[in-house]
Amino acid sequence: MNDASEECARDSLSMPTTDESNAEMSPTRQLMGRLVYAASGVSLLSIIGQLTVVASIPLLTRLYSPSDFGVFTIYLGIVNILAAAAALRLNVSLYVVAIGEQAYAAFKLVIVTIASTSLLTAGAGVLLAPSAPERLLALVYLVPIGMATTGIVEALNCWSLSRGRLRDFAIGKLVAPVFMALSQVSFGLLQWGGDSMVLAHILSQLVLIGFLSIRVFTWNEVCRVTRVPWKDLMAVARGEYKFPLFDLPGTILNFGIINLPAILIGSLFGTSMAGHFGVAARLFSSPISLVALPLSNVFVSEATKGNERCKSEHSYKSGVFLVLLAGALITLPALAIGAAAPYFVGPLLGPDWILTGNLMTALALTGAAQALSTPVQEVPSLLRRQGLGLIIDSVRTFLVFAPILLGVYDKWDPLHIIYAMSAGGAIGYLLRTAVCLLLLRGASNRNGVAAPKPVHHLGLIRTETGEVA
Repeated sequence: MNDASEECARDSLSMPTTDESNAEMSPTRQLMGRLVYAASGVSLLSIIGQLTVVASIPLLTRLYSPSDFGVFTIYLGIVNILAAAAALRLNVSLYVVAIGEQAYAAFKLVIVTIASTSLLTAGAGVLLAPSAPERLLALVYLVPIGMATTGIVEALNCWSLSRGRLRDFAIGKLVAPVFMALSQVSFGLLQWGGDSMVLAHILSQLVLIGFLSIRVFTWNEVCRVTRVPWKDLMAVARGEYKFPLFDLPGTILNFGIINLPAILIGSLFGTSMAGHFGVAARLFSSPISLVALPLSNVFVSEATKGNERCKSEHSYKSGVFLVLLAGALITLPALAIGAAAPYFVGPLLGPDWILTGNLMTALALTGAAQALSTPVQEVPSLLRRQGLGLIIDSVRTFLVFAPILLGVYDKWDPLHIIYAMSAGGAIGYLLRTAVCLLLLRGASNRNGVAAPKPVHHLGLIRTETGEVA
């Protein structure tokens, strides 16, 4: 082991113990153990939350029609894409701008940006309202609200992880889905209509905002955020321009890959088909939310702590380990569930939902590959390689949407279109996984290179690559 590795092991992994076997444990084994412990803590609460969502689906399919689910799926797809762009990806800068007054300036910049983009979206929605289909008219007014609340939740999540508040982040992963599932069931029993599914989502985000705000902010910190001068916001915006310039287009493409297919299917084949697609995707996204997303959150938390000399080496080991763990826990089971879905989905959800099982089989490919990619999905942003990330996401977008356009042009069966789209998505996710691991490997190999010359930025010492010294 080289000197940097030994220093890293001493700084961030060694724990005082009287047990001789623990003292002799290798740094790599200690790292893997800590990652599993942290991921299990986040995953346990996420599992409870997502199991509540999955358990509610058989009841929801009897309270709401496929068309109602289609409207909710279209709403959720639009909101997820817009919310990813709400902060212009400046929320990710909270991971790398986490020191002193600059951190509060960055957070205020994120909130101001979300408010501005949400108001612009609301204005655009009002102008487009006359041309919206009657079934989707309510979404014109609900989408900007969902965009703003979801964007603020993402900002608070980034703040929690950058502050090492993994426990509060994990509890939030329980609060939101449980509240949404219970609200949707309650509104369905009260027969409030299909739009109440959208209302339940917005209410769950508001509850989560209240919870995280109370847990991760003190009143003094709130005051420090509000008192940040506007010139400091502009300084942060200038220093982190790569996030909106490169990371934002890539993120929109990434969320478009996940959410646009349901919107296109709804527009091409009707809201009922979108509903079947949405439920199938929801059943598959649950394992990813249960395990893969917590693994990604743990990776980000680990990658942003420790001294600069050892971050890259540990990040590479952590990334490889978490990808393998996701493969064992999600990828293989997802393929098995997809193969068996046509046999159990009909009896589980009701006779009107048999098509959902066939769609789950089709989506198994992209779901399994997405599980591998998710743990290391933030690597290009963390390593400030947003340009490369944009190229990869552009290729992935082509692989997903080219089969859809080709299938519509040649008048394929909708199920065949979804199979081709899923295969293209799987190839794209595997490509992104490989690139992220290669980036981490390259950063690890450069571990001994001298640090770049520091430059001043907003009163702090920053390197020419943008890292805070």
